[in-house]
Parts: sequence; structure tokens; C-alpha cells
Amino acid sequence: MSEKIAVSELKNISVFYEGDIYDLACILLKLNDARDKGTNSRSRHTVKGLITKYSMLTNVDFDQIMKVIVEHDLPLGATVEYDDDVK
Repeated sequence: MSEKIAVSELKNISVFYEGDIYDLACILLKLNDARDKGTNSRSRHTVKGLITKYSMLTNVDFDQIMKVIVEHDLPLGATVEYDDDVK
């Protein structure tokens, strides 16, 4: 079973403003759910995947964002999930 991280664990992280990583994660969860609706699929991003998306959207260097994530000791391979789905 792969490691999961609750989206709320991202609330206090900031690159441009507090919670910006959390905000993006929430949007991606909603978009994934919408895309997967009516299928047997469940798409989710890893912490590293979330960083990649953030870097692409903001045009901020991936390594700069990675430093912020490393400071918070988050597992890069963990899947970002809704809080209720993390047990």
C-alpha cells in the first residue's frame, strides 16, 4: 500500500503565500475527481507531482519549490488525498 498524505498537511506551506500549495492541491483533487467520474479510475498526484505542477504554473524553478517541501519533511512519493481518505 502506498503512503498517503492528507491535503490539510499542506496548509502551512508557502512559496508565494501561505497555503498556496494547499490551494493547488485542492483544485487538483477536484479536477481529478471530475475527470475520473463515471470510471473505475482514481487519479491522484504525489507530493512531487504537485511540486511539478506548481512549478509549471508559476514558472518557478522546481528546485526552489523542492527546498520548501524538504523543509517541511514531506514524503515526495506520498499521494495527496482528501483528509477523510487518509487512514
